[in-house]
Amino acid sequence: MKIEQIDVQVSRLPLRKGPWGDQIHHVTHIEIILVDVRTDDGLVGTGFSHTSGVGGRTIAAMINELVPELIGKDVAPRALWQNSWKYLRDNGGGGTTTLSLAGLDIAYWDLLGKALRTPLANLLGRCHDRIPLYGSGINLNNDVEQVVEQVNRWKLEGYAAGKVKVGKPDIEEDVYRLTKIREAVGSYPLMVDANQGWTFPQALRAFERFAPLDLIWIEEPLPIDDILGHRRLAKRVRGSIGLGENVYHIAQFNQFFEAGACDFVQADLGRVGGITPYLDIAATARAWNLPMAPHFVMELSANVLCAVPNAYLAEDTDGGTLTELGVLTPGQSAVGGYFTPSERAGHGLMFDRDYLRSTLCGADLG
Repeated sequence: MKIEQIDVQVSRLPLRKGPWGDQIHHVTHIEIILVDVRTDDGLVGTGFSHTSGVGGRTIAAMINELVPELIGKDVAPRALWQNSWKYLRDNGGGGTTTLSLAGLDIAYWDLLGKALRTPLANLLGRCHDRIPLYGSGINLNNDVEQVVEQVNRWKLEGYAAGKVKVGKPDIEEDVYRLTKIREAVGSYPLMVDANQGWTFPQALRAFERFAPLDLIWIEEPLPIDDILGHRRLAKRVRGSIGLGENVYHIAQFNQFFEAGACDFVQADLGRVGGITPYLDIAATARAWNLPMAPHFVMELSANVLCAVPNAYLAEDTDGGTLTELGVLTPGQSAVGGYFTPSERAGHGLMFDRDYLRSTLCGADLG
């Protein structure tokens, strides 16, 4: 089974429930970079990458630059990924390079599943039939009553936990908001996400003030490039650190693990370069006895987690799943707080081509 043709398109999708807000972002659109890989026996595998509204055309251009290197090659995900990463490596070990590789890699695995008439989770080695989810709100811009209502809804719908944003200019406002949530939901498990927005002294203060709230993790307390800062923080505070959505390659993850600065591993399938490197990161985390709780794209992340022994939770981003963005038809939603993968061959994601064409970003990228 050899690669015969690769097509790429970028769609820019409005957030249907309104803008997202946190310490460092104001997001109005999500970009989906769709990649179709056709083989010489007529099969088509579909992959995708994503951005928070910026850079989709750059990613598509990088994929198109790779195409001549891929035509005629066997569909062997690990070999293709490694060779393509080496080809792009001088542009950076992660970031745009790995986001570009993700769209291709996901398509390769979809192709293998279709060729073998096997669901992705089975192809990867299923060890879980379904994955528990946590509700995730990008809601720093919402008032506390709205956030309380959101978390209560997740609790009633059976989600294993809820995550909210922190990072108000005054830490006491965060404490007030979290206290109101805790009072409303009782012992329901909660996490918070600071989105890299604190200085080191602010992070120390936040961990101290949040300690009575019994949080599962505090996410991205510091700029993610500061591994040494995270190590210093972990040694000085009570509480667990979650991170990984903005970490792009296995060596950097391993440095966080060795530093004792990551307790919950939140690798993003798109940002690390697809399924192939994600499985390597999960295996490395397993060696450190760390749980996987991936960032975003729930419909694929939870599917892959079914083949990850150290799976913990998948993130159901309120208003930001592929289903809620209108990308999939039919959609794939949580039932009772769990995600159960499709039994269709490959990853089972069926893309709404009409909608994606109607939201194309810019001119022809082929």
